[in-house]
Parts: sequence; C-alpha cells; structure tokens
Amino acid sequence: MATKLRIDISQGVIDIEGDPDLVREIYTDFKSRLLEALKFTPPAASTPASATHSGNNEEAASSAPKQKVKRRGATKKKTNGDESGSGVAADAPKLDKNLDTSGLGAFYSQFAPKNNAEKILIFLKFMADSLNLENPNTDQVYTCFKATGDKIPKAFAQAFYDTSSKFGYIDFRSPTDFPVTIAGDNHFNHKLKRNPAE
Repeated sequence: MATKLRIDISQGVIDIEGDPDLVREIYTDFKSRLLEALKFTPPAASTPASATHSGNNEEAASSAPKQKVKRRGATKKKTNGDESGSGVAADAPKLDKNLDTSGLGAFYSQFAPKNNAEKILIFLKFMADSLNLENPNTDQVYTCFKATGDKIPKAFAQAFYDTSSKFGYIDFRSPTDFPVTIAGDNHFNHKLKRNPAE
C-alpha cells in the first residue's frame, strides 16, 4: 500500500508518495532538519508522523493547529567599543595622562564654542595641528574637556554621534577612528566664532 504525504513549503511541507516506512523516514529527517534550522522544539502532543497513515492527509495537515514560531530579535551591533581591541570605549572615557595639554588653554581661548560639537572639533584640531596626532581617541578628547574645565557631556558617546550625524564635523566610525570632515574643517576655519584678540 502506497502512502502519500503532502508538505507545503510555506509551512515546511513536501509531497511524498511511496512505502509507509520510507515516507515516515523522509518526513522525520525533513522535520528534524527543519526544526534544527529554526532551533525550535516541537510540543510533545504533536504527532504529525501518525497522520501519514490516515486516509486523507491534506485534512489532517490542515486541521492541525498552526504553531507560532518565536523569533529572536536582531542582535545589536556594538558601536561604542573599538573593534581593534585598544580598550578605548566612547561611553566610558578615561583620562589620558600622556597627552600634552600645556598649549590647549591658549589655543582654546581663541574660540567661543556654542555646543559640545564645536568643543570636540576644537579639541580635535588642537591635537591634529599642535600635537600632530593623526588618530586621536575619545579618551584624549575627554582629557581635553578636563584640562579646559568645561562641563563634560553626560552622554559622552552621544556627543560624538551628534557631532557626526547632526553637524557633520567628524566621521565617527569608532572611538579611535573619527577624522574631521571637510564640513568640519570649513566650520572651524570660516564659521566658528572666535573671541576678540586681547
């Protein structure tokens, strides 16, 4: 006696016709691979393999209650950490004791920054122009905030995201990779309010 089994792909079902043992074996193999791919454990009461021996397989398959598959949320990509493993984190800045901030006061006093984005831009330009640092990190910017006595942003990492996305002064890729953009250079050289010379 030939046994038929219809499986709908949208529901994880295939058509099989043949010997009952062969159909059962193919079905269990298919089911185990499907469940393994979905990482889903079937309830103990469900026995779709016994439906292969019933007279009308389509009715048995359609009358079985549909199980809701729980989906995992997308894993969040970590953006505050540095991929290179340098130990620098934008949301947990540390004081860089090796940064020479002796000339920062004179450099910073030339400007009248209105917001944290402009302060970050000034600090980056100081480190690039005066200290010749090619890739300053967020810890060094934090050190500049401390050296000038300015209020440190509560959401320190967010200040960099805002400087990048809202103002476009930097291209924030990681806590150790955020170069000044052309827009940042233009703002620094032409639009940034300067204090009158004393």
